[in-house]
Amino acid sequence: MIAEHGVKQIEEIDPITRLSMACPAMPMCGLAVTEAERTMPEYISRVRALLDKLNLPGEEFIFRVTGCPNGCARPYMAEIAFVGSGPNAYQLWLGGSPSQSERTAYATDIFKMKYDDLEATVEPIFAMYKSQRK
Repeated sequence: MIAEHGVKQIEEIDPITRLSMACPAMPMCGLAVTEAERTMPEYISRVRALLDKLNLPGEEFIFRVTGCPNGCARPYMAEIAFVGSGPNAYQLWLGGSPSQSERTAYATDIFKMKYDDLEATVEPIFAMYKSQRK
């Protein structure tokens, strides 16, 4: 009945979309220094395309994007997060637990990743994940 109104069943929604969260950021939040919520769909599409390219279809992980370091979308608990650090620039955080209860993510040395550099930045990380995962 709900499908008649265009609402997808949970199995029809990409797992990364289901497990993602973004803060409102610009223009709603006065603390935001970059985009989050408005760019989240494109981030998800780009990450999914990259995972497919690396033959990692169906991978799922906790994904967050925020417009500033304040942490409103809980990026520091995510398995991968982009935290706004300047205009069109993000810090990269990795390694939070899937349950979000066992450990927080770790800050990487990437503090000013440009939005346009997403693929170049995370492709080597996903490739390493693919080769070293248990």
